[in-house]
Amino acid sequence: MHEISLIFTCLLIGVVLRWSGRLPDTATKAFGGWVINVALPATALHSVHGLKMDDGWWLAAATPWIGAILAILVIVPLCRAFGWSHRRAGALLLVGGWGNTSFVGLPMIAAFAGSQWLGLGIVIDLFGSYLALSTLGLAIAAVASAGHFDWRAVAKRIATFPPFWAILIAFATNDLPRPDWLDQLVEALARTLTPIALAAVGYALRFDRISGRLGALAVGLGYRLLLAPLAIFLMYAALGRTSDPVAQVAMLEMAMPPMLGASIIALDHDLEPDLVALVIGIGVPLSMLTAWMWWGLVISP
Repeated sequence: MHEISLIFTCLLIGVVLRWSGRLPDTATKAFGGWVINVALPATALHSVHGLKMDDGWWLAAATPWIGAILAILVIVPLCRAFGWSHRRAGALLLVGGWGNTSFVGLPMIAAFAGSQWLGLGIVIDLFGSYLALSTLGLAIAAVASAGHFDWRAVAKRIATFPPFWAILIAFATNDLPRPDWLDQLVEALARTLTPIALAAVGYALRFDRISGRLGALAVGLGYRLLLAPLAIFLMYAALGRTSDPVAQVAMLEMAMPPMLGASIIALDHDLEPDLVALVIGIGVPLSMLTAWMWWGLVISP
């Protein structure tokens, strides 16, 4: 799949740019600024337009919210037990609590479940991952960055967060016709999300700084690739719905690697960038194996 090759290519480009010394040390901030202020809003405007919602998809759309809330319940106590900083806790919550349900998730749905389920994948991504990131995820980043909870500061961050406003505008104008030139413009801007976000991660990726972070890596990747999908699998098993195709797609999406948008927010808030980049850099290739294993479990009779 060309999407997978693009992931590794853009990560490598970021690494090479850092090695070359052609960009300043603040390049990650510039990359992140583009993603947050341009690419993520454009993605919402592009994906929501004309989207049709099936009444039976709401539980599937809620699974990213469930995964993020469960991450708080699991990761925060672990961080306290290990004596880790609030910045490390925030980084792990963002990269562990949110999965890449779009750029990696949608090709996985097409490959495993069939392209007829891509609409459901988009609903899970927008109403679940994307909306949760623009509210709960941003609140986590603000608290972890400041070291304390200030509801006014958190509310201001959310209210002035460009992707959040893009979601509201996208929902409000969902059924309105758009001129072709505007559709093409929004789509072109949305397509910059993955290459620039991955270049930012690659630029921050330093395997020589893995020392002292193995425990945190294990927590982040263990939750994202193992515990989160297991929790959603058990939820659907308790409901007796593991054979439902909608549930199977939701379970597959929960097995995705860390979300690029969440990692960019973590980098933008200076939440242990080295750890964030390592979780992405290791988690994406590792998820190719773990997602295939989870799908085998989901569809087994």
